[in-house]
Amino acid sequence: MRLNKYLAHCGLASRRKCDQLIKDGKIRINGKITIDYSYKVKGDDVVVFENRAVSLDDEEYSLYLLNKPKGYICSNAKDNKNRVIDLIKSDSRLYTVGRLDVNTTGAILVTNDGDLANKLSHPRYDKEKKYLVRTFIDIPKDRYERLKKGLSIGRRQRAKGIIKRLKKENKHIYWEIILTEGKNREVRRIFEELGSEVIDLHRHEFAGLSVQNIDIGSYKKIDSNIFNN
Repeated sequence: MRLNKYLAHCGLASRRKCDQLIKDGKIRINGKITIDYSYKVKGDDVVVFENRAVSLDDEEYSLYLLNKPKGYICSNAKDNKNRVIDLIKSDSRLYTVGRLDVNTTGAILVTNDGDLANKLSHPRYDKEKKYLVRTFIDIPKDRYERLKKGLSIGRRQRAKGIIKRLKKENKHIYWEIILTEGKNREVRRIFEELGSEVIDLHRHEFAGLSVQNIDIGSYKKIDSNIFNN
C-alpha cells in the first residue's frame, strides 16, 4: 500500500493532509525520514509519526450518521467551540464528510477513516443529498424548474438539481431540493439566485441515509462498507 494511503487508513489524517506530513519530513520509516508519497509500505516496516508507531492495527474504522444541530461547525481546529466531531463519543481522530454551515441542520457523516472522508467529500462523488427548505418568498414554477437544466449561482459556478414545492403554511413556503454536488453554500445561493432567501435549511438525507429517526444532536453507527463500491 502506498505510504500516503497507508497513513490515511491508519486514521492519521486525510490523504491530502498525509501528503503534506510526508512532504514536511514528519514521517519516518525504519528510522529514516521518507518524503516519497508512493513508497510501498511492507509488512515489516516500522512507520513513525511524532515518535509514535503508526499501524493499521491501531484502531477499527468507524462511520457515524449524525443529525447536526444548529450552531455547530464542521471543523477539526482544536480552538473552535461547538465542533460537530465533539458530539461523537470516540477516542479516535474524527473527520466530517464534507460540511454543513453553522446554521444548517441535518445529516452529516463522521468517520475516523481519513481516506474515506476525503473520498466522499470529493465533488465528483455524486450521491444524492436531500434538503428541506423554508422561505418567506414564493417562486414561480417556471423559474425554479430552471435548476433541472442548470442554474448560474455566481463565482463561475452552475448548480443542477431538482426543486419540489411542498406546501404553503402560515405565510411560509416549504420546499425539498435534491442535489448531487456539494458546492459551498449551494442551496442558499440557489434560492438567492431565484429571488428568495432561505430561513431554515435541513439536510434530511445523504446518499440514501436518512436522519428522520435520529434526534437532533444524536447519531448512529453505520457500516462503512456500503461505500466500498
